[in-house]
Amino acid sequence: MYYCPTSCLVLFFLFSLIHPLTCSTSIQELRLCETQFHCGNITAGFPFWGGKRRKQCGVPSLEIHCSKNITSLFISSQEFYVLHLNQTSNTLTLSRTDLLGSICDSTFTTTTLPPEIFELSPTYKSLTVFYYCFTYTHYLPGYICPMKGLIIVSENPDQYHNICGDTFTLNVPTSFVGGEKELNMTNLESVLSKGFEVKVKINDLSCQECLSSHGSCGFNETFPLGAKCSPPNPPGPPPPPTRTSRRHEKGL
Repeated sequence: MYYCPTSCLVLFFLFSLIHPLTCSTSIQELRLCETQFHCGNITAGFPFWGGKRRKQCGVPSLEIHCSKNITSLFISSQEFYVLHLNQTSNTLTLSRTDLLGSICDSTFTTTTLPPEIFELSPTYKSLTVFYYCFTYTHYLPGYICPMKGLIIVSENPDQYHNICGDTFTLNVPTSFVGGEKELNMTNLESVLSKGFEVKVKINDLSCQECLSSHGSCGFNETFPLGAKCSPPNPPGPPPPPTRTSRRHEKGL
């Protein structure tokens, strides 16, 4: 018959102590996720983190920042202002900080929204901005920018490649029309300042179930766009019986 040596029993005993401590620590960390992010008129919980919300409380790429009561989010190294956040529908209204003002003074770059996380709202569309276009195309609906030449916007990303030097994309409402004779730059800049709406593609069902049972949501490493749930605080021990109840029990 095989007998476990004393050292083996000691290790087993130590492991049995450490394991529940690890689980308990994880639950305590998730308890900290009950804290909400507050900045100006923006309030956010899972899947976002930032401010007093720790990193394990949200998806790593969804860190939000607060500066002078303005909430911002970085996507592909580009800063966006969060103009509105609907926690129920997981929708955000974002505006590129480099496009707030004159387009001619902005950075002509395309920021791609990670498709595994963000989905453009169906009420918005992408426009392609063509620039360094040949000036003989002045009859087209365009606008002259210093140092950028003639710029033209189109919903067709391939329409003017043969006459323009470079492109970048913008997101605008589906109702936006560039114009038939000329591009109304004031109108375009006004539309861009109001931002565009995206939906965060997460499996929020598990988080909703967690919250309904008074638990706390955190980031699930094994399912990146899902939630990890900590159970609610266990009820405390029942109060000791009073003297009156003890006498009553004896009488019975």
